[in-house]
Amino acid sequence: MLTGNLAEFPFPALVGALMSAGRTGRLLLKPPFLEGEIYFRGGQVVHARVQAGERSLEGEEALDLLVGLKRAPFTFEPEALPPHTTLLGGLAVPARLAEAQEVWRGLSLPSDWGYVLRLNPKGGEVELPPEALRVLAQVEGKPIAQVLTAPGVLRLARVLHTLLGVKALEAVPRVEVPPVALLVLPIYGSGSGVAYVDEALYAGWARAIRHGFRLRLLGREAVMEVRPRPNIPERLGLLEEDLKRLRLRRGDKVEVVPEV
Repeated sequence: MLTGNLAEFPFPALVGALMSAGRTGRLLLKPPFLEGEIYFRGGQVVHARVQAGERSLEGEEALDLLVGLKRAPFTFEPEALPPHTTLLGGLAVPARLAEAQEVWRGLSLPSDWGYVLRLNPKGGEVELPPEALRVLAQVEGKPIAQVLTAPGVLRLARVLHTLLGVKALEAVPRVEVPPVALLVLPIYGSGSGVAYVDEALYAGWARAIRHGFRLRLLGREAVMEVRPRPNIPERLGLLEEDLKRLRLRRGDKVEVVPEV
């Protein structure tokens, strides 16, 4: 078994090496947000497939998508045979990979395609062509990988590059952190809109999310800035003004969850 990561061995170079070695088998790529597979027979690429959620692509467009991956663990399984053929092999595959690689070099998308797209609340008014407006209307709440796993991969990638560049869209990590029940603790001082949690809890959230986040108080329809504070385990520190606004008192139990 050959294993590695595209961060050290880019996809076009990896495919080229397997072709040059005359290998037969399946190259499997499994980043967290999609699954891709490429089948070789005697050094010829005869099938490619990508699956992201319920969407899938095969053939040349699957290759176009996989070229855009900047990092992904891979495994080559010798002698595995394809379920069917979607590519004719030959020099057309290296040429297609080179063309797609040139397109991806000019684009700037997050390397983690598990990030979710949403309208940018800080975006200003911009004039967009009809195609970009159509894409904008369809991608809210969807992971980048799912949006790209559709016919016209490279065209969609260009549109997302534009929408992110003009700040019509933003890409944020999907937060999969369970709610936490905390007891309210009054924090004395002026100001409002800031919640305090224990340093260890905050650090755990930061490691899981790897992005700026705020805090949502479930059942209160309140989203607040959140800061770490030492020595308040299982407590939620709130300033006096926020206690009054939210009708909370010392010792009340609330459920909170981080939100990007």
